[in-house]
Amino acid sequence: RFADAPEFADARDIAKMVEWLLAEHDSDASFSLVLGGNPRAPKNVLTAARRAAGTLELQRLQKSGQRFLPNPAGYKGFVKRGVMASFGDPYTDDFEPNDGGASDIFRALPAWIKAAVSSGRRVGRPTSTPNSWQGDEYEFCATEEAFLASSARQQRATVRIDEILSFEYLQHVGQEMANCLRVERRGGASLVKYLQRVKDRDSSFWVMTITAEEDDDAEVPGGGDVQEAPVQHLLLVEVYNGLGIIHQAEGPHPRRWPRPDAWQWLQEWAAQEGLRPDGPEGVTV
Repeated sequence: RFADAPEFADARDIAKMVEWLLAEHDSDASFSLVLGGNPRAPKNVLTAARRAAGTLELQRLQKSGQRFLPNPAGYKGFVKRGVMASFGDPYTDDFEPNDGGASDIFRALPAWIKAAVSSGRRVGRPTSTPNSWQGDEYEFCATEEAFLASSARQQRATVRIDEILSFEYLQHVGQEMANCLRVERRGGASLVKYLQRVKDRDSSFWVMTITAEEDDDAEVPGGGDVQEAPVQHLLLVEVYNGLGIIHQAEGPHPRRWPRPDAWQWLQEWAAQEGLRPDGPEGVTV
């Protein structure tokens, strides 16, 4: 039926489709080549593969270079589809929570934040890094709340928490989140410390990501117009395997505290796996 489909003309496209199909089956055993009684069309498979290019690249990093053994406690990852999630960075110059109170962002804010603004508390980007080594007591960040309340930043997404199983992926996450797991930070001292804990299997490291999902109402574009689905790293998590404790859950710099939605998803994962996100070791940043 599809023997002459143009998607089979290029070996690179065939490789992309096969890689996507295998990845989907690996993550969901019920995944099938048949959808609604009909085989999946090559055009749709290639479109999906191109959209998933970022996710597939992360999976390649997981399987390259120095590999880590899975955690001995048997903790599994987390997948939650169809959530509304905010993409981007509230601290970049293209996000302006203060524009006279007339923006969509301000109108979408909870009433208590509007009251704070009206009473004279400025909601704006911090001039210094908030919550940086100031103890473990969570501090409210109005900029982050304004960002998360902006409907312009929200997309339907899949939330994942995956165990980091290679040095290359650990480094990639360190670069993406600008944290101490980069070799060039502190002479690599922090990285060596964490790698030793992984080697001894005392700790396992996990990453929370959000990946934009395709809009069901959107018209499927031509193969050359497909946009890669954005993937954003929200948390780097360290679990003490033997104690069942989430020891660290660090967001991207500069704020580093888990943003409210990421904290909720982390707690859902903790409940699923019997982990404690608030045990005696605490969630620290």
